[in-house]
Amino acid sequence: MKPFLLASLLLTLAACSSTERESSGRGMAETIPADIKSEESTTETVGETGRNHGYIRRFYQQGGQYFVDVDYIQFLSGEAAVAAARRKGDAAVDVVNGDTVYSVFNDYYIVNDNAQVRTLRLDDEAKFTFWRTGENGLERYPATAAKVQANVPKVLTLSPFIIETRQGVVTSLSEQYVP
Repeated sequence: MKPFLLASLLLTLAACSSTERESSGRGMAETIPADIKSEESTTETVGETGRNHGYIRRFYQQGGQYFVDVDYIQFLSGEAAVAAARRKGDAAVDVVNGDTVYSVFNDYYIVNDNAQVRTLRLDDEAKFTFWRTGENGLERYPATAAKVQANVPKVLTLSPFIIETRQGVVTSLSEQYVP
């Protein structure tokens, strides 16, 4: 019974802290070189031309053309990630020196408020870019749509991608680095 009372007291004190601050959880994140970390999404607005994050739900060829079914997302990091996680009740909560500190694991948070899947055609010259571990650490490697279709990597439907479009046609799909 005493451990229960102690835990209740600690939770009550944490909830009553008058000083709240947001933290991006940088202490928990692994070190990522600046050129590897990509930009974050700030909106799910999808236009005819642009760069948006999304999950590739399906990649296929039909009538000699390649297509992807994309579910657009917001890929957030830093304070924007913490704020979004707090709004959704997903932020980690710690008490440090009497202050409530909020964070997200590995300094990123994905929001998918609209699960609408869009079918987009790939440009004939569209390239995929993936991450792999090489002799010198993480490295990017390109692939054509034909090469991807011949040997579809698991990461294609598991990782978020940055999808670049021009006039509604996909020109580039780059795997988003996720720690």
